[in-house]
Amino acid sequence: MAELKGMTGKIARVDLTSGTVKVIEPEEAIYKKFLGGSALGLYFLIKEGIADPKVDPLGPDNMFQVMIGPITGAGPNSRSVTITKSAYNFISIATSGGQASAELKYAGWDGIQVVGKAAKPVYIAIVDDKIEIRDAAHVWGMGAEEAEMILKGEVNSEVETREGMLRAADLTPEWGALRPPKGLGTGQKRLAQVWVIGPGGENQVWYASVMTEAGRAHGRYGPGAIMGSKNLKAIVVRGTKGHPLADKKRFLELADAIQMDELTNYSRKKYGTSSAGTRSAYVEDAYPIRNWQWGSWSDPNVKAMAGPFMDATSYIRKQSCPGCTSNCLFPVQITSEDPLLDGHASDMPDWEAMGMVGGNLGYFEMPGTTPEDPFTGTHIDQAENLAKLQYTTYIHDDAGIDFIEGGNLLALLMELRQRNLITVDDLDGIDLKWGDVHAVDAMVKKIVNRDGIGDVLATGTYNTAKHFAEVKGKPEILKYSMTFHRYGQPAHDVRSPADKNALEYVTVSRPCEHTGGGGAGFKKGDWAAAIAGQNNKSAGSDSLSVCSFSAGNYAGKVADMLKAATGWTDFTEEDVVKVGARQYAMSRLFDIHTQQLTDPLEQWDKLYPPRWFNDPLPNGNNKGAIAYEGDPDKLFTEALPAYWKERGWTEDKGIPTLETLKDLEIDDIVGDIAKQHL
Repeated sequence: MAELKGMTGKIARVDLTSGTVKVIEPEEAIYKKFLGGSALGLYFLIKEGIADPKVDPLGPDNMFQVMIGPITGAGPNSRSVTITKSAYNFISIATSGGQASAELKYAGWDGIQVVGKAAKPVYIAIVDDKIEIRDAAHVWGMGAEEAEMILKGEVNSEVETREGMLRAADLTPEWGALRPPKGLGTGQKRLAQVWVIGPGGENQVWYASVMTEAGRAHGRYGPGAIMGSKNLKAIVVRGTKGHPLADKKRFLELADAIQMDELTNYSRKKYGTSSAGTRSAYVEDAYPIRNWQWGSWSDPNVKAMAGPFMDATSYIRKQSCPGCTSNCLFPVQITSEDPLLDGHASDMPDWEAMGMVGGNLGYFEMPGTTPEDPFTGTHIDQAENLAKLQYTTYIHDDAGIDFIEGGNLLALLMELRQRNLITVDDLDGIDLKWGDVHAVDAMVKKIVNRDGIGDVLATGTYNTAKHFAEVKGKPEILKYSMTFHRYGQPAHDVRSPADKNALEYVTVSRPCEHTGGGGAGFKKGDWAAAIAGQNNKSAGSDSLSVCSFSAGNYAGKVADMLKAATGWTDFTEEDVVKVGARQYAMSRLFDIHTQQLTDPLEQWDKLYPPRWFNDPLPNGNNKGAIAYEGDPDKLFTEALPAYWKERGWTEDKGIPTLETLKDLEIDDIVGDIAKQHL
């Protein structure tokens, strides 16, 4: 095969059962059709039969993948994408920032695929072309952060291990006697990068994450559980090869323009996504508060944990992904009068954590008050509230579990206790009340260890609600599960007209995705614009494998970046959009087929939280607002079929037609699956 540019042309498939490594070399046409990341990973899942309903997500036949894109490496804003079949039995696509994605490209790989199951805990060590399966007994059971630091020191390239160039003759006699040369290269520098799971993944908590750099997560849909099911603790990579580019000068010119554009976003650069808190609470009325019973505080003196307050209280420094000038992650040190919380290092947290394990757990009100009461505390109380939020973020990250799904689960249990629908005994003696971080800490430990009731909770929010509805004989419990497509709602409300349109959550390519794109089109009822936004996001971010926050900076430059990286002179922006359309079609068919849905609308698309349509916002600027005027039929019998029609899918089931699949040039890949369900 001719040498490729942008891509390396190689994907490593590691079989943990046999202990072997196979090199997969996709044809260039496959790269042009799917680029990389999510779309390419989906292609392989379907090609290898993982969509088959007989493939157990937690069994050895499932495939776990880490994929990157053609501009990952030298390009700015690089991300990695995990793609697998989730323990929930739907598609799992999760992205993360960090240095590991670029390191994988520098090692000469476009992705890592893992199949089989190791007989004992292992990790995969990659140094350029050399891939080893190593024993991980010494880090099994550790938190993600500690394990990552240990493994970073165990995987070194020749640069770190070769004899150094410094000689005794190069030093003064005095300095030579004090610090004699040791013949080392870069010594103990930890240059490898790591994707790792915590105890949550090891114990196959369904919503376990894959972590990197302690605070960055492939957080959604449980990829960590799939790694754990394979006895795989981590993938550690060190690369020294660089990134082959077709037109390096043009590529760097475009990268520089993107980076300079990023510098104009002061809010993102200064505070990251934590800048969203005040707007969400007091403009949009869309802040998740106490399991979404509220979307705002009536007293604006409640700090919605906005960036400036968090910065003054706890930020240590800035941290960025490869080539990014936004620096939107901020490590923090927690300061608290509570010994449980004090002294821990965490990340800022970002907006999703602020909402889902902050406001959603009732951390920001004074004891005995509601979000509609005046705030009677001081700035010290506000700082303690922040400490609870940051600690809860930390325990989720270190255990390697998704704090979006986790926040929904904990808030569900708190509301069920509030309404006396379950008892303390149902929770093994832990009384989960709003704002009680000690109860949260105890319950998270039970979930991570699958201890007692934690074994049920480890299967997620929806299954927990279903469990208690059945054992308590109270079907109304399901009303309080804030899940769509059986997975937790992120920190964006659909009742507020200033935030998300519910149809966006219904149609995204993976359950309840909060970065699906097309938001403006959905709000206006312009389905063509909404679909264009979704396709652009899926291709421009998830398949190109760059950060969705930089999408605006890439606008109009994606095709040119691809041309400069790959040499595909005929590649256009329309081709980019088509990649996104392919991902959407494949994702939809994957979910329908693996669950064997005969009526997807009723069995899948209507698994929505009743609160969307039944509980108007109780306060704030948008008091009384509700999704689709409280009428689900307006969404599911009017808007959704119109959206499906615009996509070229059937209006009754939302299945891509054979004509659409042929137009997308994937009829040979998913046509047989579509025929079974049309």
